[in-house]
Amino acid sequence: MAADDYEPVLSSKAWELLCSLSRRRQQLLIRLIQQVAACPAQVGDYQTRDSTGRKLENLRLDGFLITYWADGAVNELRVLDIIEL
Repeated sequence: MAADDYEPVLSSKAWELLCSLSRRRQQLLIRLIQQVAACPAQVGDYQTRDSTGRKLENLRLDGFLITYWADGAVNELRVLDIIEL
């Protein structure tokens, strides 16, 4: 990860999914999250909104659907949910 990349921060729900995967799938998912963190402003496949009205990006990558938002104030990529497709 480059110094200017956003730091990924996973919700407990996303963390649980990551921990439930095989080691190989964990490594793949970590690489995908780091890829998103390197370019957090990219537009997802579709957008949704959370209960506060914040726009959430939903991105399909290599068998996963990752829901996130970029917190520019603290350079963190907030990963809220991950679904294995």
